Amino acid sequence: MITVGKGIISVSFWLILVLPVASQPDVKDSLEALLKSKLTERERVGVLNQLAYQYYDFNDSLALNYAHESLRLGQSINYPKGIKYAYTMIGLSYSAKSEFKEAIGYYRLSDQVSVVNNEADVSYNLVLWGNCYREMARYDSALLLYRKARSQSLNSDIRSLPGIYKNIASVYVLLWKNREAIALLDSANVFVEKDKAIDRYLQMDIWNIYNQAYKNILQYDLSNDYAEKMCLAAYSLDDYYHQIACKLNQAELAFQHSNYTSALSLDFEALELTKKYAFPPQYSKVLIQIGSVYEELSQFKVAAEYFFKALKISDRLGLQAETALCYAELAWIKKDQSDYTVALEYANKSLMIREAIGDKKGVANCHNVIGLVYLLKKDYARSIQEHEVALRIREQLGYILGISASIFNISLVYEALNQIDKALDYQRRCISLEEKTENKQSLAISYNGIARLLLKVGRLGEALEFSNKALKLSHETGSILLQRNNASLFATYYQTIGNFKKAFEYQKLYQRLNDSVYSDVSALKLAEVEAIYDVEKKERDIELLKQKQAAQGNQMQLQQAELSRKNWILYSSTGGFLLLVVAGFIGYQYYREKIKANKMLHEQKEEIQAQSEELIEASQAIANINKELENKIEARTTELKQAYKELDTFFYRSSHDFRRPITTFLGLAGVAKITVKDPISLELFEKVSETAGSLDKMLQKLQSISDVGAQQMIYKEVFLKEIIEEIMEGFRTLILSKRISIQTDIQEQIPLISYPALIKIIVENLIENAIHFAGAQNPHVFLRAKVNRNMAVIEVEDNGQGIREEYTPRIFEMYFRANEHSKGNGLGLYIAKKAVEKLNGVIHFKTKFVEGTTFTVEVPNRQE
Repeated sequence: MITVGKGIISVSFWLILVLPVASQPDVKDSLEALLKSKLTERERVGVLNQLAYQYYDFNDSLALNYAHESLRLGQSINYPKGIKYAYTMIGLSYSAKSEFKEAIGYYRLSDQVSVVNNEADVSYNLVLWGNCYREMARYDSALLLYRKARSQSLNSDIRSLPGIYKNIASVYVLLWKNREAIALLDSANVFVEKDKAIDRYLQMDIWNIYNQAYKNILQYDLSNDYAEKMCLAAYSLDDYYHQIACKLNQAELAFQHSNYTSALSLDFEALELTKKYAFPPQYSKVLIQIGSVYEELSQFKVAAEYFFKALKISDRLGLQAETALCYAELAWIKKDQSDYTVALEYANKSLMIREAIGDKKGVANCHNVIGLVYLLKKDYARSIQEHEVALRIREQLGYILGISASIFNISLVYEALNQIDKALDYQRRCISLEEKTENKQSLAISYNGIARLLLKVGRLGEALEFSNKALKLSHETGSILLQRNNASLFATYYQTIGNFKKAFEYQKLYQRLNDSVYSDVSALKLAEVEAIYDVEKKERDIELLKQKQAAQGNQMQLQQAELSRKNWILYSSTGGFLLLVVAGFIGYQYYREKIKANKMLHEQKEEIQAQSEELIEASQAIANINKELENKIEARTTELKQAYKELDTFFYRSSHDFRRPITTFLGLAGVAKITVKDPISLELFEKVSETAGSLDKMLQKLQSISDVGAQQMIYKEVFLKEIIEEIMEGFRTLILSKRISIQTDIQEQIPLISYPALIKIIVENLIENAIHFAGAQNPHVFLRAKVNRNMAVIEVEDNGQGIREEYTPRIFEMYFRANEHSKGNGLGLYIAKKAVEKLNGVIHFKTKFVEGTTFTVEVPNRQE
């Protein structure tokens, strides 16, 4: 289930929560006893809701029954407060079963019920709703709901703030905003330290997120401290969810130190705990972590089995982050198996999902995998290009280990190109970066890597120095794999200097360490197979027992039916005999008529059969023709798609490459404004800055065209008001300089389900167009938006110069400008129209020359 922490709920609203709470079973017993007592109908609704809340983490089906019963009673007496909370409890029950789409529907229904002075319940509902979006990797929607909940709590119930801060921090960690996450967790801790009654489950969540955030920024001491706190609390409270998290964390640490035997053992312990606490998203994480260990050990078949099991779960539940991770891991496996086509296919699937959900760290990982595939395919230029994209993203995130990995991989490309000096330069950059961190494992790998390069070019003294450094770290970390790889380097070194005895000793050490790794793993694998076999055997036995019981029940029913039938025959035989004579005579007459009818029917059947055979032959001929046409169409469509893809790739990358020198010009012009004092030179630099800025805007428009064509339709909730406010903030300087009056009228009673990126492109280009052409006298821009169940209607009105009638048919053409004095590039309206068409919407306008223009966009609301 989603660990929201039961401390978030405001307990003051229900009569029954004044009962003393000794333990969880006591609360349930007290509530059930209270339900049997004499209560008003409103009090009964409250008790039923609280029973649903108490049971959701123990018996989801029973919790759902109590919530539905509360909802029915609340509706029958028209009690909005009880109805609102019942919807929330039904949603919570579905969340506990990982049925997130169903849960979201009920959270939305709860949000639509208006109750005065009920901010705490509103806040709680918003948090649960946000948790569903977080599990489904719809992070922007989750953050929006969490922030709304925070606003509600600041005005009413500040005791729920720690849980809200914790949930926002959990999303920030997933988006690699670790510092921001830690700041929020510190705020949550202020409340926790003041309020000793805070839920221990919430506190464990906070410690777990601290652990992840500090681990991400390489502060391992703090990370381990929080992990130990969480583990101690989890075992003292018999909390299986956090015990599983504890095992996974310990396994991850063992994995980082290349202690794969220990990592697998801990992962299997976590897997065993999932039988006691079944939460599918966490179960899929366990499977992925086990698969990662087997992948590192090159046991690709076993690893792939775990990844596909996890993928089946994540795909069914809509867990986009886990789905993307599975595809990325499968891409690594296919890369190592030299199946480059499938590797790229999986990597691109993962990349598409991660770009859609805003997972920049994951996007960099995908580019990294793609770069390694191109390295193996000997497409070195493309490989460097992909690794540089990954490097830039990782530098933006401050992801130190990722940066060093990208630099290391670029060195591999230059090594393959036999540009050893460049490769060594990148290896030294990698080492200088890693020596500042505490990650001995990664540093040892880099030491081994540079030693291997130095051996290649005959710089034996330096190679030996780095090999010894790697050897020391391999013993400090206890990594058998590092020691194995280091032994191989020493064998090569001694063979190069002619000391074959030493070389042979290190070769034997390498073989022994290699055998040690795989024998330990094989033993664990055997234990795992036996455990899985036992579980499957029990499941089969249970299923056979159920089938046997069902068969026995069916047999008894058949026997009873047979007995009834015999009795009926006995009772009716006497009456039947009397009717037999009469029936025989009637039957004889009927039989004669039936023979005649059958003869006629047989003749008609033969005629229909002949016609049917002729139709089948004709249909077969048509099918063959259609198949040939489909093959031709498919071939031509494939060719066109490939041509379009190549053109779009060229278009996208060219616009990126052109922007680099332009941003350099802008930067230099900015520096010149500070350092140069000559007014003529400053004026020239201002012109350069203005020209470069115009070019940069045009290139951004060109990138938007490429984005519109490439966007995949992953629909989610669009918040028009927030999008318009963000766009207006971007144009603030221009609006103030032109003294434009901005008015808005946004009506969003019903959520708009569409694609946010395309909606933003449409609105941004229409607003920019209106601002540019706003009137000289009292300029104003009026934005209206209204959302109903079928569509959203967006209007942007300005009082500018309008459009001449002869130009109106062409205003949506690329590069067309109806006014020669316009400073635009003629792309804004073209891009807006393309984005509207992509959403299956329509755009039209009304204009009057010298008076102004109104653009109206209608896009469907994908409520289904």
